[in-house]
Amino acid sequence: MASGGNLPYQLRPNKAVERLLFVDLLSIFDHELHIGRDYGYFGFGGPQMEDFRLLHERFAQMQMISIEKEEAVIKRQRFNEPHTNVKCQRKNSGEFIRSFRPKTPVIVWLDYTEPAPRPQQIAEFQTLLRRVPAGSIIKITLNANSASLGGPPGPGLQAARLEKFLHDFRRCLPVGFGEEGVTSDEFPLSLLKVLDYAATEALKNKKEWRFQPLTSSVYADGQKMLTVTGIVGTREAVRDWSEYPELKRWFFYRPKWETPVLIEVPELTLKERIHINQLLPELEKNIGEIHRKLGCWVDLNLEDSERKLKNYVAFHRHYPHFGKVAI
Repeated sequence: MASGGNLPYQLRPNKAVERLLFVDLLSIFDHELHIGRDYGYFGFGGPQMEDFRLLHERFAQMQMISIEKEEAVIKRQRFNEPHTNVKCQRKNSGEFIRSFRPKTPVIVWLDYTEPAPRPQQIAEFQTLLRRVPAGSIIKITLNANSASLGGPPGPGLQAARLEKFLHDFRRCLPVGFGEEGVTSDEFPLSLLKVLDYAATEALKNKKEWRFQPLTSSVYADGQKMLTVTGIVGTREAVRDWSEYPELKRWFFYRPKWETPVLIEVPELTLKERIHINQLLPELEKNIGEIHRKLGCWVDLNLEDSERKLKNYVAFHRHYPHFGKVAI
């Protein structure tokens, strides 16, 4: 199964924002759970190893392992290892999870990209939840592009996609799904419901255990993706962790299986960013006035421009900047 994919990091601004939100979330838990000292990180680094670099910047002592099945990618990973606390293992995700028996809490990011093996990916997520100790933080990313369900063009398209969806997730599907659940806008929410059901089923034999979502988001850098991050443990412990004041104040906290954060930042020039940033935070709730002072749209029509500008304002501290550097 593929890991982090080969699309260059600099072409994925929305995923870059999502990565930085992940670091923010782990930082919130660091004071109580000692994330940087006591947790190891396991993920799919991809050729650029970007999440490993970002986590090392915040948690310098954290030990990390990158999982990758392709030998050519492994060679690039080993060349791009950002520090000596990261090791690369040549395994696919299934092999990794089958042999995974951590004794202490861990952080694991199942960063799936391929749409076809989604049922297998859900099954791996369930196995992982059963294996990890209490206090472990698990993140899963799934391809949420409804077109990946296939179906013939024409009036029967949605019916065909629904049939495919119901077949794929017949083990982890609550009742009540209709054709609207496989439309482009609703499909990420349908997958969110599948993950909710799958997590509950995975832990049904572990008395009083649950997987508590902490944040979820939808973003697209080409393909639409859904990501969910949560913490696993007893109901009492999960309740205590969910009551951290800093977590409850975090703007991107999503403790329920609904309304994921939409990450849809516009592509801005450096000059546009500087101009908008100079108007913040005073005008952060007045997108119309920011538009007026900017003097141009950031998309092809006013509605889309306002939506993306509002999204930028929400994520401006996490917005990546890519540029030429003289070395």
